[in-house]
Amino acid sequence: MKKPPVVRKCAFPMRLTHSQRPPKAVLLIHGYAGYPGELALAASSLYEAGCDVVVPRLAGHGTNGADFCLTNRHNWLGCVEVELQNMLSMYEEVSLVGHSMGAAIAVLLMAAYSVGPSVVLAPALEIPALNHAAVSLLSLFVKDKKVAWQPDPRYRFFDQRDEDDDLYLGSEYWSHLYFKQLRQLSLLRKEALGALHGVTTDLLVITGDLDETIGKEVGKVITQKIQGKSKHVRLAQGTHFLPYDIDDEARQETMRLLVDWIVRPLS
Repeated sequence: MKKPPVVRKCAFPMRLTHSQRPPKAVLLIHGYAGYPGELALAASSLYEAGCDVVVPRLAGHGTNGADFCLTNRHNWLGCVEVELQNMLSMYEEVSLVGHSMGAAIAVLLMAAYSVGPSVVLAPALEIPALNHAAVSLLSLFVKDKKVAWQPDPRYRFFDQRDEDDDLYLGSEYWSHLYFKQLRQLSLLRKEALGALHGVTTDLLVITGDLDETIGKEVGKVITQKIQGKSKHVRLAQGTHFLPYDIDDEARQETMRLLVDWIVRPLS
C-alpha cells in the first residue's frame, strides 16, 4: 500500500477550541498553494476574542507537488464544505474567513449555506495575469514550468513549523507553474464570481493597494453584487499576503478589522 504524503508541520490543520463551547465558531480557508499556518495569526486572534476556530488543510496542499497535481477544485471545496457542515451542526453561528483562493471557496459556501458575518482577504476572484484560455491550452500539453522563487526574510511566521518548511514548500509549489491546477483555480474564481448574487451574508472585503495578484476593482465588484451588508477596506501598505503581511500596520489592521466584523455583532 502506498504511503500517504508527509504533511509539513506548518500545514497541519488547526483547531482551537475553548473548554466550554462558545456560541460562535469561525472557519478559515487558506489559498492556492498555501497552507493553514498562513492563517495562524488570524486564527489565534479570533480564538482570543472568544470564538472556536478551525483551519483545514486543502487537499494536495502542504505536502508536495506530485500530491498537489492529483487534486482539483472539487477536492479543495469539498474538504472545506464537509468541515462547515460539521461546524454548523455544533454552533449557533459559523463565520467564514477566506484568503486569496480561499475567498473564492468562501463565496461559494456563503451562497449555499447560512453563515454569520464573514471576511475575505485579498479575494482572488479576479486575477489579471491568469489567462483562462492560455492555461487551459497549456494544461493539455505541459505539466509544469519551473519559475524563479526565493524566500523573503521580511515575512514573519506565526505558526508552529520546522525550520525548513518555507524552503521545502517553495521548492515544491512556488517554484512551479502547474497548469492543470492553475486551470482549476481559474474555474473556481469564475464560479465564485457567478455565485456572488446569491450571497446574503454580511461581508467585509479587505484588499491591499500593493497587491500585484488580484484585480484592483475586485472589492467593488464583490460589494456591488452581493445581497448582504458589505464593506470594502483598502490598506495602503497591504500586499496580497494580508494575514501575515510584511508591513506591521497593515497586518495588525487586518486582524483588528476581521475580529471586529466577526465578533462585535454577537457581543
